[in-house]
Amino acid sequence: MLFYLILDKLKLNKKEASRQTPRRALFKTQKGRMSSYKDEIITPGDRLSRFAHEICVGSYRNCPAVRIIPRQPGNFRGQVDFNWERNVLQTMLDDDSMTQTAQNDGAGGKPQFFTLVGTDEVFYNLGWEILEMCLEDVVRGGGYPAVMLNEANFKRITEGNYHLAEAMFRGYGEALAQAHVVNLTGEVAIMKFSITAFCDTGDDDQLVLTWGGSCLGLNHKDKVIDGSLIEPGMYLVGLLENGYRCNGGTFFTNLLMHSCPANISRSDAVKFWRNRFGGFIGRLVVPSKNYSNTVTRIHGWNQDGTVSQSLAKILGISHITGGGIWGKLGEIFPPGVGANLDTMPHPPQVLLEGQDMSMGTPFQMDDWTAYETTHGGVGMVLVCRDQEAVETIAREARKDGVSAVLIGRTTKSDCREIIIESRFREGRSLSSEEKKR
Repeated sequence: MLFYLILDKLKLNKKEASRQTPRRALFKTQKGRMSSYKDEIITPGDRLSRFAHEICVGSYRNCPAVRIIPRQPGNFRGQVDFNWERNVLQTMLDDDSMTQTAQNDGAGGKPQFFTLVGTDEVFYNLGWEILEMCLEDVVRGGGYPAVMLNEANFKRITEGNYHLAEAMFRGYGEALAQAHVVNLTGEVAIMKFSITAFCDTGDDDQLVLTWGGSCLGLNHKDKVIDGSLIEPGMYLVGLLENGYRCNGGTFFTNLLMHSCPANISRSDAVKFWRNRFGGFIGRLVVPSKNYSNTVTRIHGWNQDGTVSQSLAKILGISHITGGGIWGKLGEIFPPGVGANLDTMPHPPQVLLEGQDMSMGTPFQMDDWTAYETTHGGVGMVLVCRDQEAVETIAREARKDGVSAVLIGRTTKSDCREIIIESRFREGRSLSSEEKKR
C-alpha cells in the first residue's frame, strides 16, 4: 500500500525563521498549544495511512479478474503491483480484442455537506461518491470497472476527528466489496493551508477534506458503446437516483450561504444551518446509487473479466453528471437524433427543495436550468431497441435495489433537440434549443 504523505510547506520569512530551531518547525494549535510539524502533520497522516492500507488489503480479492502482488506486505508505503488473471491476459494476447481503460473523477464539493453533518454514520457512506463518479464513467463506454486508486486530502487529522476518517475508510471498504472492485493503492495528504469548506469552523472535531480517484478497467471490442448505432424510435430507460448525486453541489452551497444571517461567526452559521435546514442537509448526504453491477451484468460482463452474450442490447449509455440531461444525454446522440423525454420521474425531494429555496435569490433556478444543474431524477440513461430490453433492464436493476423506468424515446432531429416534459416547479415542456434562441 503506497499511502504517501504529502506535507504542507511553511514559507517562513527570515525573521520568523531565525526564531525557529533548525530541525523543528513549530505550529500553534487552536488552543494556543505549540505543536511540532511531526506531531501535527506526519504522525496523524501515518496513522490514517496505516488504517487506509488495511482497507486496501481487505479489497484485494474483490474482483476475480485481478491478481494483486504486494512487494512489501508489511509496509504500508510498500509497492503494490497488479496483473490481470490468466484468462484475461490470454484474451489480450490472442487477438487484441480485450483492452485496458481508465477514468478519473472525484466527489466534488459533496464532502462539505458530510463535514456539516459530522457524524460517523454519514461519513461511512462518503466512499460511494468517488466510486460512482469513476466506475460509471468506465461503464458508460461499455467497460468493466475493476481497480481503484484514490487520493484523500485532509485539512487536519486530530484525536477529535479521527473516528470520522476511520468511519469514512471503513465504509469505503464496504462499498468496494459491494461494487466488486479492488483498491490497489492511494494517498492520504494533510494540507492545512490548502483544504477548506464553506462550513469549516476551524474546530479540531471537524473533518474537512476533498476526495478523488481513478478507475482502471477492461473493455472488449464487442462491448464498446459509443452511441453511433442510436437511431430515432429507440427506448430511453432511466436509472433513478434518490439523492443529488455529485452534480449541483455549488448550487446547494450557494443556497446555504445565502440563507445565513449576516455578520455571524462560522460556528454560529453551522448551528443555524443544522437547526433550520437539518432535514435538507441530511438529504444532501444521501449516498449516490450504484449502477455498475447492474449495467455490466446486463451488458454481458462476467466478474472474472470474461464476456458473454448480453441480457439486453444496450446501444448508448449516458452518466448524468455535470451538465445534466441537456449536456450528458445530448452528447451521446449521433447527428440527426434527438429525444422526447415525456415520462421523466419526479425529481427527488432534495432537488425540489433546492429549487424552492432558490426562488427570490441570486441563484434562482428555473426548470430548464434544473435539468442542466442536476440529474433531474435519473443518474444514468440507457438506450435500447425494444420493449423486451426495457423489461429486462428493469428486472435486473431490481435485483440490485435500483429502479429503472422508461423515460422517453429517441426522435429524428437535425439539431439533436431534446424535449423534456418537466416534473420540476413549472411543469412545462422544455427544449434543449431554448437557450440558443
